[in-house]
Amino acid sequence: MRVLPALGIALLAGCNGIDGACTLIACDSGLIVQLAQAPTTAYRIEVFSQESGPHYIFDCDNPAQCGTEAQFADFMPEAVTIRVITSAGTREQTAHPAYTVSRPNGPNCEPTCRQARVTVALPG
Repeated sequence: MRVLPALGIALLAGCNGIDGACTLIACDSGLIVQLAQAPTTAYRIEVFSQESGPHYIFDCDNPAQCGTEAQFADFMPEAVTIRVITSAGTREQTAHPAYTVSRPNGPNCEPTCRQARVTVALPG
């Protein structure tokens, strides 16, 4: 019976990427906080919003290992307050992240991810 192969092809067509096949690339949704300069001492990044209540914390004891960004997975507020704490002091800023949507496996394939990047200057 030719109905079953045609049905299978039709179902697979809904998940085709650009070249006709979905890949298995993963992606994470969330907020990325990028530091404008590389810290030379330990630092902490705190993020919070009125929608989410409690804040999330990224602690870095060794900046050579942590780099200059922190990702807060599944945290996608409309407005966020970001606090950066170093030995030089504290800097706080509020931002309205602009989220981009990506589908790394093709336009008709899962997953769909939302990410935003906010850059913050170090205190001092």
